[in-house]
Amino acid sequence: MLTDMMGLIGNRTFKRWIGCILTLVISVCISGCWDRRELQERHFVLAVAIDKADEGLDSEIGKDVARVEDFVQPHGSKRYRLSFQILQLTPSNSSEGPGRGKTSTSVISTTGESMLEMIWDLQGQSNKELWFDHVQAIIISDAAVRQGGLRPMLDFYHRNEEMRWLTKVVITDGEARKILEYKPPSGEASGMFIANSLRMYGKSPHVPGWHTDLGDISTSKDNRRRVLIPRIELAEDVVKLGGMAIFKDENFVDYVDEYATQGGKLMGGVEKSAIVTFECPEHPGRLMIFELFSHITKMKPHIEGDTIYYTLDIAMRGNMGEMQCRLQHDTIENQEIHKLEQLIADAVKKNILYSFHIFQDLKVDASFFGQKLEAYEPQMWGRVKDHWDEEVFPNISLIVSVDVVIDNVGAHQ
Repeated sequence: MLTDMMGLIGNRTFKRWIGCILTLVISVCISGCWDRRELQERHFVLAVAIDKADEGLDSEIGKDVARVEDFVQPHGSKRYRLSFQILQLTPSNSSEGPGRGKTSTSVISTTGESMLEMIWDLQGQSNKELWFDHVQAIIISDAAVRQGGLRPMLDFYHRNEEMRWLTKVVITDGEARKILEYKPPSGEASGMFIANSLRMYGKSPHVPGWHTDLGDISTSKDNRRRVLIPRIELAEDVVKLGGMAIFKDENFVDYVDEYATQGGKLMGGVEKSAIVTFECPEHPGRLMIFELFSHITKMKPHIEGDTIYYTLDIAMRGNMGEMQCRLQHDTIENQEIHKLEQLIADAVKKNILYSFHIFQDLKVDASFFGQKLEAYEPQMWGRVKDHWDEEVFPNISLIVSVDVVIDNVGAHQ
């Protein structure tokens, strides 16, 4: 028995030694940064711009640029002009101290049809490998998207594993490359400036922020839903986000103004911080502004025979942010407060119906009325889904009920 025990102990010891040796060998093989690349050895793409191939190249100098940006394509045609905003890092020297290297941006462009083919060609304008992990924004010109819809331009970015699905997408009626060259007053790169501005959509009712990222666009396209993309404009040294472009079946439909954008957000219940502006009926020309703090909506479809209509119940709370005719109103009296609440409710109704009728005219269900019908009345949805956008949605009715509570009239009466 003693011999058996000694053999068992020896066997365990041997296995432990073998395990330790294997652990050491594996650790040596996998340790270290065998594929390490310093940050300054990479060119990080911060923003992407997609234009028509001939957009912005009308001058004599433009012809020379077009020649340099050209390359021989075995297939396809010159449809798009692809531009990258590149972040360039330079290492710090000893006098500057650690982490004091300099950063700058530059823009490179090429023309073609395949996004991946153009990216490989752009590598000829860069002495370092292009990386897409930190792309902040994709800017598309409406002239480019009118050529063939969204899919040819965004398919690569949906497939590329380096791309983040929270990347912001915007559209412009001008040249997209010029926005990459824009120098924001904050000093940051324009790609980061645009992305940070879009993240503040909760503070701007004129900017659509719901379902507008790269991943949301991919999901909407795959499910054959409408796509909403924020609009950006550049005028000299001023960049502004406001309004949106609507796409159906991946094709550009039209732009929607800021007022309709705000109404759509109120209709969908996604607007949690906004202002409602209305004119005082007792003092024409004098404005009053209600500041929204909380917002709850409930939309429900109803069926009467073959008629479909919707009810939208909204509850709002907020403060009076501005009253240009304040001295003519005694806002301490409850009766005066109730009168203001009704005026605000009427203004909200007007804004929502303005947006609703625009969506109906465009024949685009931008606020998911169809999804509500499918959830509440699946049998009716089965009957109308094939001709919902073209025939049914443009003819439905919306009954809006708004309940407003003013919590405060401000620090000064």
